[in-house]
Amino acid sequence: MAEPNDIPAVPDDAEETQVVHHTSQRKKRRKDQPEMELQLTSMIDVIFQLLIYFVITANFMIDEGTIKATMPGQSAPPKEIQTPDPPVYIDLVSADDGVTYSILVDQRAVPGGASELHGYLAAQLASNRIEKDSDIQIRPQGRVRWQHVVNVFNACTRADLEKVGFATPN
Repeated sequence: MAEPNDIPAVPDDAEETQVVHHTSQRKKRRKDQPEMELQLTSMIDVIFQLLIYFVITANFMIDEGTIKATMPGQSAPPKEIQTPDPPVYIDLVSADDGVTYSILVDQRAVPGGASELHGYLAAQLASNRIEKDSDIQIRPQGRVRWQHVVNVFNACTRADLEKVGFATPN
């Protein structure tokens, strides 16, 4: 055991005492190496050179929204626009009883039924009053039976008319 006399006495002079601080080897190595710095001067020079390059090479002369097109010269006179011929309307008008009906082709009465309509349309084709590709519209009026409408359609196709369709009644 240590005796009270064994403890070294503190010197009266505080200036004479040295305080020793311990420094690790890692800290010593860090202090020895210079810190790495980013050299911004050369990077800024490169950025300015790129900026100048893009400003010089940019083309600001092209207008937005314009398209260069070469239009052909007028080599032939313009063609007249042909308006389509008005359709030929075949109206089926029923009598009050719903069984009998009459046929009107462009507001002209055709006597008889669908069989006489076939002869009438064939005569119109032969005399060139209507053409094979004329637009034919069948308009059933009132309470005409569908069988009569189908018979009129069949008469049109037997007459070799190519464009036969159905229209709504007036």
